[in-house]
Amino acid sequence: MSIQEAKLILQLYRPSGKDDADPFFAEALELTRTDSDLAKWFADQQFFDATMGRALQAEIPPADLRSSIIAGNFSPPETSHRKKPLSLVWWVTMVASVMIFGGIAMLLTSPNLTSQGNKKNPTMTVASFTRQALDIKEQGRISLGMQSTDPAQLRTWLAERGAPDGFVIPPGLKGIPSLGCQSYTMSGTRVSLVCFNLGNNKIAHLFIVDKSALVDASNQSHPDLRNENGLAFATWTAGGKSYVLTGDNVSMETLKKLV
Repeated sequence: MSIQEAKLILQLYRPSGKDDADPFFAEALELTRTDSDLAKWFADQQFFDATMGRALQAEIPPADLRSSIIAGNFSPPETSHRKKPLSLVWWVTMVASVMIFGGIAMLLTSPNLTSQGNKKNPTMTVASFTRQALDIKEQGRISLGMQSTDPAQLRTWLAERGAPDGFVIPPGLKGIPSLGCQSYTMSGTRVSLVCFNLGNNKIAHLFIVDKSALVDASNQSHPDLRNENGLAFATWTAGGKSYVLTGDNVSMETLKKLV
C-alpha cells in the first residue's frame, strides 16, 4: 500500500478509536507505525477531526442563524470588557455553521440550479472542468466518501448524492479493483470521482461530469492525452458524459494503456 492510498483510507478513520479492530484500516494503520511522516499527518488529521467533533457538540448555533445568513445580516454577538471572551470552540462552531448554512443559502437562492445541482444554463467549459479536477489532485484534496470494490455500491452512493452514476469505465480500467468514490461540486455542477488501485503504488483518478453541464463539450470520443508540469492526464467525451483521467505515479505510457 502506498502512502497516498493510506491517507485516502485513514481520512475515514474515526478519532474515537472505534475503527481499531476494522480490518479495512489495518494495513494503513500499520504504515503509520513505520513511516514518521505519515504518522505525523495522521496525528494532525485525528486532532483536527476530534477538535471539530467536540466543537460541534459543545455549542448550539442560534436558532435564527440560517435565516440571518440568508438575509445577509449575520454578525457575531458583541462583547464588552465585563464579558467572558468568546472561546475558540465558539468560533470554530460559528465558522462551521456559516460554511454549512452559507452553502445551503446559495443553493436556495440561486435561480439557475436544477434539483440535480447542475445549471440550467451551463457556463463551465471542458477546460475549466479539467483544471478543477487537476487542482483537486495536485492540492491533495482527493478523499473517499465511500470505500468499496463493488461498482454497484459506488454507483448507488453517487446517485444518492446527485452525482453522475451512468458512466462507462475506460477499457484499461475494467476489472481493476476500485478503492472508492467521492462527489464534488464544480461551478455548481455535481462531479463524480472513482479511484482505482493499479498496484505498484499507482492510483488512477477518474472524474466524471454530465456532458450537458459543459458549454463546449464535443462528441469526440477519442481521448486527448496531455502532460502538464509532469502530470499526465486524458480527457474525452462519450455517452453523454465527459471524463478526466489522471493519477498518482501514473505515467503517460500507463495512461495510454488505461484509455
